Parts: sequence; structure tokens; C-alpha cells
Amino acid sequence: MKLLRLAIAMVFSVLASAGEVFFGGSRPHTREALTVVTYTAFTVGYSEQHKVPLWSAYSVIHTHDDPKEVSRKYFAFFVEKATQAKINMKDYTHSGYSRGHMTPFAAIAYAFGPEASRETFSMANIVPQIQQHNAGIWSELEKAVGGVRSATGFHPGLTQKVAHIWVYTGPVLGREGTGAAIPTKAIAIPTALWKAAIWFTQEGKVRACAWIIPHQAGLDRHSFMDYATTMRAVEHRTGVTLVPEDSYHVMERCDSREVAKAWP
Repeated sequence: MKLLRLAIAMVFSVLASAGEVFFGGSRPHTREALTVVTYTAFTVGYSEQHKVPLWSAYSVIHTHDDPKEVSRKYFAFFVEKATQAKINMKDYTHSGYSRGHMTPFAAIAYAFGPEASRETFSMANIVPQIQQHNAGIWSELEKAVGGVRSATGFHPGLTQKVAHIWVYTGPVLGREGTGAAIPTKAIAIPTALWKAAIWFTQEGKVRACAWIIPHQAGLDRHSFMDYATTMRAVEHRTGVTLVPEDSYHVMERCDSREVAKAWP
């Protein structure tokens, strides 16, 4: 058993160093050329055309360390200088939409600390999101995958219950860019949001699941598991291919029960 655990740990170490935040060592592929921005603990593929990220990705290796406590109240949204669009937080003012993180602040804060989590406030990591959606069903899904700290303590979610997890998130946009947009700078408004997770269990077994949740108010915040699907479905809806060809076996998986067990 000790040898098995050692072998698994070595595999995780190689994957983490070779692929950084990407499962299989390759970043997601899209037909549209993107501006790829790499931060301390996550990476985004940013669309200059739509002025939102088409994908954002991070990975976490499980440790037995206590999750870091980081307050977000001192962090402000900032312009990503690596992008041509140079979207700023005021471009969302009076738009009717909140600034929705794709890679969430909380998951990065718990695993990597304050400086890494500050970077999640880059406007290259943001999409227009209905606030009720952002703070409701989407928040519950993020907690189930990445964990949450409350007054009663830290609930780890799936991220801290597995040996290694890769998480991808992005928007579903209107076909051929014909969807709604914030008029000031034509910032695309998603018709849905998606999240995908690939993880290794402590026994070294690969698991995966994805979710595509309509971008609308009024959804039951606890119904996120009703929208569980596969990464193949995400690819069909968005044109984003998340894993390299030799890892396609995970594209058809939907191990949603393991996620449900991680979040009561």
C-alpha cells in the first residue's frame, strides 16, 4: 500500500510540474485565437473578440494543511494589461450584471493564499453574471467543488477530498457572437455557464464531471446537480476542447455522485 501511495504521489508531482494547471499537460483548444494569461495559481484563455475568458483553469493537489484564511474585502478588480481589450470594473457599472469570477477567489485563497487569490480579480477572469445566479446556484456549485469557509468552520468540498483535481470554467456565448452584450464595450453576456472537473481519487482512479447551468435568475440554488453532464457536452456547446486527444476517455464521464457526496 505504501508503494502504491508513493507511486501515485510521483505521478501527481509529474503531472503538476509538466502540465501546470492542465490535465494531460495541454491547455484547452479553441478555434478562436485567444490571449492566454498565466497567473500564480490559474490560467485564462481570453477572447479579445468577446471581451471575456472562454476558459479559466486551476488545479489543486490535496494536502493535510489547514486551508488558508484570506479576506477578500481588501481586493479590487483590476485591468489585465496583457489583454488588448483592457476591460475595467467600471465597464460593468449600471449594466445590470455582477462581475462573475470564472476561477473563484475562495478556492485559490484556501489553497494558495492572499497574493494568488488577489489575481482572481483580474478582469480577464470575469464575465457578466446575473447577481442572483452568481450568489445562488453558481455559488453552490463552486462550494461543492472548491469548498467554503463559514462561521462553523471549513467545509472542503470536492477539492480537498481528492488527491488531485483540475477545474475548468467558462461561459456559453450566443452562436457566432450574436448574443447579448454590455453595450459600452460589447462585452458578451453568457447564455449559460459551465464548469468541469477532473480528479484522481486517493486510490489513483480518474473521475470527471461537468455542469452547464442556464444563465438566468430564479433557479433553485440547491439544484446544481440537475445540470450535471459531460465535458463532451461542454465541447459541443462551446467549441472548447478541454483535454488532449490521448485523454479523451475522460470526456464522456459524469461522476456526479462523488461530487454530491462531497457537498451535503
